Amino acid sequence: MTIPILLLLGTLAWGFRKLFIVPSNLAHIPRVSILSLLWSYISKEPESERIQRLFLPLANESGHPIILVWTFGLWIIHVLDFKIGETALRDRRWVRQLPPQDLLIWRLVGRSNLAFTIGETWRKHSKAVTTAFQGPPPIESIVRSSKELFTVLGEGGTFKWNDLTLRVTLDILGDAILGHQFKAVLQPHSPFVNGYHDTMESFGQLIREKEKKKGPDVISRMLECEDLTFDDVLDNVSVLFVAGHDTAAGALSSLIYYLAKYPTYQNQARDEAKKVIQNSDTLDQEMLTKMPFGLACVQETMRMNNSSNFTLPREADTPMMLGKYHIPPKTMMCFNISGIHHLENTWRDHNTYNPTRFLSPGSGDDKSSFPIAPFGLGLRQCPARHFAMWELRGILAMLLVNYRWRLVEGSIHSEVVQNGFSFGTNLNLPRDLDIVFEKL
Repeated sequence: MTIPILLLLGTLAWGFRKLFIVPSNLAHIPRVSILSLLWSYISKEPESERIQRLFLPLANESGHPIILVWTFGLWIIHVLDFKIGETALRDRRWVRQLPPQDLLIWRLVGRSNLAFTIGETWRKHSKAVTTAFQGPPPIESIVRSSKELFTVLGEGGTFKWNDLTLRVTLDILGDAILGHQFKAVLQPHSPFVNGYHDTMESFGQLIREKEKKKGPDVISRMLECEDLTFDDVLDNVSVLFVAGHDTAAGALSSLIYYLAKYPTYQNQARDEAKKVIQNSDTLDQEMLTKMPFGLACVQETMRMNNSSNFTLPREADTPMMLGKYHIPPKTMMCFNISGIHHLENTWRDHNTYNPTRFLSPGSGDDKSSFPIAPFGLGLRQCPARHFAMWELRGILAMLLVNYRWRLVEGSIHSEVVQNGFSFGTNLNLPRDLDIVFEKL
């Protein structure tokens, strides 16, 4: 055998070992089968199904609080214990890992924002964005966009709901964050809607206009922050749209799906909403606070099919502990939200949609004893989490008093929600979700 062939074989063997053999300093951590993961990736299994099939048995049946997952050459620890994860995410030694410098995401959202900075720079962005979201909830935007949605729904019929949710959440984001009405619901083929992800540069023009005439929107409050430059504001607005649009649409798709599948809960939520709203054609914050069952439906939806499956990875420069496990430096770790939300020792009948679990103090299904983290935990949890919750609660209330809905006959979602393939996006987005609406 010639030397070049030996070198080639040696290189291949080294590459195979580098890609597929678990490092010796991580061998003590329970891990998911690489072959099973490979088949899952090749077959385009949705992330939520992969977690249910491959990850959760290690937690629910074997009791492992953390697991090691192979992700195309990378070994990442997934935390499946709420307390361990909460402690880690509040520990500043675990630092957010930034995406590779050549990814498209940098062109979409820029580099100067709260999502893709660390240290003091991140703290500057976090303080400014968090303060900007401390204004009143965007109830007027929610009501306005809901009424435009009703124009499309009309007297009822069958609609591709996962498409409508993308449009209505885009309108709410545009109105509440930019103070600009995109009319995506009423004009689904407008240039902005069709080219949404390719037209982030249009935000710059909108921000320039907002500098001259501020309003009651998030961007106006960000422009008042002396620590942020124009580029800082632009990049933060861009990342809020990219991060907040699909996640809100996915959550709204899931919410209406579960209430279509479980009409008893839909009717209970409708009775509550009608009692509060009565003959009014609008909403306010006080009304929504008087709808605890509607809130419970949102919470249970986010537990069952949370928009994001896990947090972005972090790593520490020093040896760390996760529970009883020693973690060597430079090991990537993430908090597995979907896994946490389906732990058998925490959630009774974890695969059953049951909003009442959040309304039953002292019954063993006390919401205070249930760790739920749809927006992550710790220092870097989503700053727009309250905005998103008001958005979901408001649209739900408006729909409940105007329509009833159900799944189409023979729906692919009749047994369990079917999410699209999500590798690389980490999202749970129901696909081909046809809903039949009936005007009340």
